[in-house]
Amino acid sequence: MALYGAPVWADSLRRRENATALRVPQRAIAQRVARAYRTVGYAAACALAGTPPWELEAWVLARVYEWTVDRRARGERPAHEVREAVRQEAKEAIVLHWADDLAAAVFGRRTLDAIGPVLQTWLERPFGFLSFRLVQHQRPEDVLC
Repeated sequence: MALYGAPVWADSLRRRENATALRVPQRAIAQRVARAYRTVGYAAACALAGTPPWELEAWVLARVYEWTVDRRARGERPAHEVREAVRQEAKEAIVLHWADDLAAAVFGRRTLDAIGPVLQTWLERPFGFLSFRLVQHQRPEDVLC
């Protein structure tokens, strides 16, 4: 529902306020999916949940829509396989761009450093649900003896 009509409004996400407004609900949802504390940052929560930022997803939907409109304006009717190949290529571009964003993120560095090198594998894993205990991590110096 968050990406409804994304091809229309995706370009407005260039303004920081608009992208921030989209990130607030995604962070809450990603924290729930990852079963993480409320204090887990946006980038780390999205990485743990395996959900790319919605602004990247909106950008992909807009590009695929523009490609489709361009082909139809030329009088072409792209086959279903061609459209799916364009979507798949756009999704691969999301992962590459997202990996760059995760590398530049400030908060949640330890989590992002662990997931970053294996991001593609992490997203494609068919198993391995996250549990509350798995996501929570304490440094040894934080534990009181």
